[in-house]
Amino acid sequence: MPLPVRSLAVAADDEPNLVAAMGPDITLCLACAAALAIVGRLFGAHYVLRLSTMLLPGLVAPGIMVVHLLRGRFRAEALATLRDWLPLVFVAVVFDNLENYTGLVRPTTIDATLYHIDRWLFGVEPTVWMRNIYSPLLTDWMASCYAIFLITPMFLAIAVSLRGRREDFREIALAVMLQMWIAFFIFICLPAGPPRYFAPLRDGVFHQPLPSFFGFNDALQARWDTYSPLLVRASFPSLHCAYATLTLVYAWRFGDAVFPRWRRAFFVLVLPLELSLYVSTVYLRHHWIPDIAAGITLALFVCAAAPWLRAHWPQKNRRPAARGVVRDRATGEAIG
Repeated sequence: MPLPVRSLAVAADDEPNLVAAMGPDITLCLACAAALAIVGRLFGAHYVLRLSTMLLPGLVAPGIMVVHLLRGRFRAEALATLRDWLPLVFVAVVFDNLENYTGLVRPTTIDATLYHIDRWLFGVEPTVWMRNIYSPLLTDWMASCYAIFLITPMFLAIAVSLRGRREDFREIALAVMLQMWIAFFIFICLPAGPPRYFAPLRDGVFHQPLPSFFGFNDALQARWDTYSPLLVRASFPSLHCAYATLTLVYAWRFGDAVFPRWRRAFFVLVLPLELSLYVSTVYLRHHWIPDIAAGITLALFVCAAAPWLRAHWPQKNRRPAARGVVRDRATGEAIG
């Protein structure tokens, strides 16, 4: 009696779809990494791995795995957690080493152009005008809001992950990853420094430091200034404003992961922090107005692109139950 075989249609459905299996986050992350490697090869950049505070996603993922262990779901969730956080860890490592790539395509910064745009729009440089409202307590509040730019979206992402909403988490991660990669390539092509590093302002009206009551700004400013040479070439677009916008969008969409009974409560909670962050970028002399506009635009783009990619990305082929039967080769009748 001939051995039963599966239909060719079923065999075709069983073929793995690599792009679908990797998902948009890993696929696009690898594509962007390849493009960055090509740019580095063409322009002679060198990559040096080093540890820094931007590896926060790499510290969070193990923490979530510990939570799953305490819940008794470690085996089921460990690999899934690693897979979900891997693109964020990778893009954070790339950011920490991006200083070796900036200044390659365009050696000179566009600071003077950004300064003249500010003057053309407002008749005065906004970071200079802010001196009219300086106060020690306000400075420390602004410095605090500026410093938590990565903490608020990370908190929301952790909440979504711990709720077991993997697809929602992947959407947030995809938006963050796209935002970072696009910003990387803009940094390379259009390097720009903050107003506080612009020589005519640094050596003039910015010679006097900002007033600070608790010393928050002084301590954080020292951290920003010594963190990386990348700072003098990575102001356009403003990633702080991009993260603030992304946080507000996803606090509106997925805020129920934090407060299930009050869907908008997390959005209301973070709104004053993120609005203050926007202002802080100018108050603290970190960004030009075009930086802010570009950062907000970038975030709105990726927040629209991420759910679209999530909805339209190829899905893994799944075997329909009606086509999964085993049939006799000779008679075509279902067996078992």
